[in-house]
Amino acid sequence: MAESAIPDEITPDYVRQLTAPTNQFLCRLSDNWAKMAFKGFRIRDMISNITLVDVPIDEIENDQTLNDEDDPSKRLIKYHFGPDFLHLQTVGLTMMFGIGPQPIQNLEMVERHYFRGRVIQEFSFKFGFVIPNSTNEWEFVYDLPDFTPEEMQEIINAPWEVKSDSFYFAEGRLIVHNRAEYNYAPLE
Repeated sequence: MAESAIPDEITPDYVRQLTAPTNQFLCRLSDNWAKMAFKGFRIRDMISNITLVDVPIDEIENDQTLNDEDDPSKRLIKYHFGPDFLHLQTVGLTMMFGIGPQPIQNLEMVERHYFRGRVIQEFSFKFGFVIPNSTNEWEFVYDLPDFTPEEMQEIINAPWEVKSDSFYFAEGRLIVHNRAEYNYAPLE
């Protein structure tokens, strides 16, 4: 699906049809009517239970310092995991987040990962009801793709070419869109 035909209303069904990463954010910061704010996250290997990444709230840039006119590159997240990450089978991502004074009846996250023009993994999770003025933890469990050795080497040799879009919908309306790039080259 070509991104050039972006509809006025972005739906979960629309983003599930994307065949390449977006080259722009599909919602504005001001579209976040629920006041969803990220308060940290942790990634762990589900097999060994080893924590791989732990980002507390004080390391997350406060979205309130950004506005719709800011350079979009400030909102792009970059992860350097190293090549061993590609050998993992299942990871858990625990996301800590809060919302404002309005409840959310249905919160859904759709995430798609791409490499060189193809979707390499897709996830969809539903949270359900979120209490107003609450802080929450939501763990997503990801079964990672079983790459061939050749595919792994191609990804390792192409830092920042794996890209993802994470879309957060409240009541079916897009409120947050995160974009990320990944590097699986050896860690220095």
